Amino acid sequence: MTVAAHRPGTLTAPAGSAARWRPAGSARHVLAGSLLVCPLMVFLAAAFYYPLAYTLAESVTPTQGPGLTFAHYTEFLGSRDGLGVLALTLGLSLAATLLSVALSLPLALLLRRKFFGRRALQFLMMLPITIPALVGALGLLILYDRTGWLNVVLLKLHVLSEPLAIDYTIPGLILFYVWMFFPYGGLVIMSGLGAIDPAVEEAGLVMGASPMVVFRRVMLPLLRGSLWAGAVMIFLQCFGAFSVPLIAGGNYQPIGVKIYTIANVFLDWPQASAMAVVMGIIQGGLVVAYQSIGRRRHPA
Repeated sequence: MTVAAHRPGTLTAPAGSAARWRPAGSARHVLAGSLLVCPLMVFLAAAFYYPLAYTLAESVTPTQGPGLTFAHYTEFLGSRDGLGVLALTLGLSLAATLLSVALSLPLALLLRRKFFGRRALQFLMMLPITIPALVGALGLLILYDRTGWLNVVLLKLHVLSEPLAIDYTIPGLILFYVWMFFPYGGLVIMSGLGAIDPAVEEAGLVMGASPMVVFRRVMLPLLRGSLWAGAVMIFLQCFGAFSVPLIAGGNYQPIGVKIYTIANVFLDWPQASAMAVVMGIIQGGLVVAYQSIGRRRHPA
């Protein structure tokens, strides 16, 4: 015959049923945790959930009279101008993302090794993150202007016969996007490279494979997840860019600048809200798709 020992914080179950126990003071722990989380939830409600709900409500508010309407969405998505804004934003973001990843990968591979000037190159690579977007956009605008330093030097060296037109052009916007946002991908790729054991690369070289084969067959598959993550981060930054296209875009207005113009110049808040919701859906959908792909690759 066995006797169940009664200990503080435990419960004994009747014979024939599964034993259940609960730590002493668990209710107090739950209450304390809830009280600690409450300030965070209040902050999120005031800073995020309420503005989001207000934007959603504004997007379906008729211009005149009460009720609900989806006319603002159909006006944006059903017009040539609206589709042109989306096409411009997606095109700029995709081009800048591809170029940024193409630049980040070799730089990350180079910075993986030790050489003179490595820290200085790392600092220059991360510099755009430390500079406010507005300041960076103004600096790039001055640098690449028709009378900027780049054109002055190239004209003095007789490399060009006339100044390059970079500011207020689509190639110029892509160039500015790449400079501002490629470090976000570079950090992720560098982190992914740091997680790869150097012995894996050395084993391929010892087996007689060339460095290019080792990179293509060994390193690149291991870096695929980091490349995808870096690309998503860069794309989201480019898609939501505001300061750079506002200052250096000229007549080319991506969706962020277009929303600002419609809301603050034309004072059409319902239309601007509908565009903001579409923008958020695209960005959120990309994040969900990325997470879904990651779960399929690494099932629990």
